[in-house]
Amino acid sequence: MTPCREWRWGTVFDEGHPARISEAKKARQGGNVYNQGRVCIRLHTSLEEGWMIYKRKLAAVLACLASIAMIAAAFPAVIDPATRTASTSTLSIAWDSTNPEEIVSLSWNGSSNLTNAWTSGNCTTGGDLEFFGNAWGTGEEGDFVSLVGWGTTGSWAAQGHNGVRIASSADASTCFGNQGVPVQTRYHVWDHGAPVNRIQVQRRFGFGSTAFAQDFRPYIPRLYPRSGYSQVLHPNAAGSSLVTVNVVPDGPYEHGAEVTDWDGSWFAVHNPTTDQGMIVRHAPSTYTVSLWIDSDAGSETTSTSVLLKQPAGGFTGNVVDTQFMCFYDDWTPSLTLPPGC
Repeated sequence: MTPCREWRWGTVFDEGHPARISEAKKARQGGNVYNQGRVCIRLHTSLEEGWMIYKRKLAAVLACLASIAMIAAAFPAVIDPATRTASTSTLSIAWDSTNPEEIVSLSWNGSSNLTNAWTSGNCTTGGDLEFFGNAWGTGEEGDFVSLVGWGTTGSWAAQGHNGVRIASSADASTCFGNQGVPVQTRYHVWDHGAPVNRIQVQRRFGFGSTAFAQDFRPYIPRLYPRSGYSQVLHPNAAGSSLVTVNVVPDGPYEHGAEVTDWDGSWFAVHNPTTDQGMIVRHAPSTYTVSLWIDSDAGSETTSTSVLLKQPAGGFTGNVVDTQFMCFYDDWTPSLTLPPGC
């Protein structure tokens, strides 16, 4: 019997052909046991047969991994209409039980609540005035206009495995500033791949034939506290440099201000101490857009948002706006967005 040349982790080598000891035993091949404890089995199984065994086992392993991947992809999120919540591997979002548009809790990667709300007294039905998900005009006090805000009612439902569908309106007879415009909001979340930290939101405003002759903010995200998320970052109008705006309490943006030196693509609400924050990327629109930089004292939130500029004759018919919100940490601000954003 020719002694084996080498022994490795359950593998014997004879004449350069490897095979598992168990496979060799099944083939009833002979062998010798040496006092060093090594097993030498002389192989008669051909290289082609050994290769076929290897390919079958490899195919079985790959099929198992593919099944696991398919299961993970088939259930990308948990949307629960009973509790009005959506959760993924990185995000946990909860909406108000009365106002279907109001996000009351938002957590990313196990964080504490990243948003906050505030209630005022000028609504007979009660409810929060400031919240994550508002849609407002730019005026204050007597000029205040709300499309999504206090007094909003409607329906909240799951849309597939990873979406939310909301239909709402804000009763103009109950709360100051409400316009009574029907609104449809769609959310989409991901649970795997590059966009796992991203939320897509699309809003459709049904203005009908009566012109809405004001600029308005179709979706207002809010990060709390504003003392931490105290910067707004955005590219300039040429997209060639990054602009940093400090949004401090009682500063020039306490009541909001329009910024036209913006290319309309994205902005970030940034915490300069932790390098954490949120990117808001705006999908191309048929309407002219500006950036509205804002900070609200009631909810203590930074509430910067996209501003849709009214066309000649005002907004009529259905106006659709789409945005992507992406959360990040440890990002050095630049014109290159974090991965997945």
